[in-house]
Amino acid sequence: MAAKWIARILGIVVALLAIIGLFIEGEHLGGFANVDLTLDIARIVIAAALLWVGFGRVSRGALATVLGIVGVGYILMAVLAFFDETLFGVLPTGFTGFDIGFHLVSGVLALIGAFLPLRDDATRPAGAGTGTRPAATR
Repeated sequence: MAAKWIARILGIVVALLAIIGLFIEGEHLGGFANVDLTLDIARIVIAAALLWVGFGRVSRGALATVLGIVGVGYILMAVLAFFDETLFGVLPTGFTGFDIGFHLVSGVLALIGAFLPLRDDATRPAGAGTGTRPAATR
């Protein structure tokens, strides 16, 4: 299922950024990515949620909810960074162009994953598996 893969990949990337960022506070990671403690803590929470729904046995609703929340949150962070790169003082080191791009792309991918139908839902005829027949065959 594509949505699970999106959650897994984003979860791993965000977790790596969070863990590496914990050891490089007060500057940019490689000169291009923000690693302020507030953002690293948020990334740990986000990564945990993404990895839980990506690798765990969770309902499609839980997967879609987590991806949707992450998607909206990341896009919101990117848009706010256009107005103030420190997110109004929350991130003293400030977002870079990479951060804004990463959050926009990750947010869009997460939202796509949230709204992707299950592969079975897309190929299953209406009413299949529900104990009812499609309206056209009744």
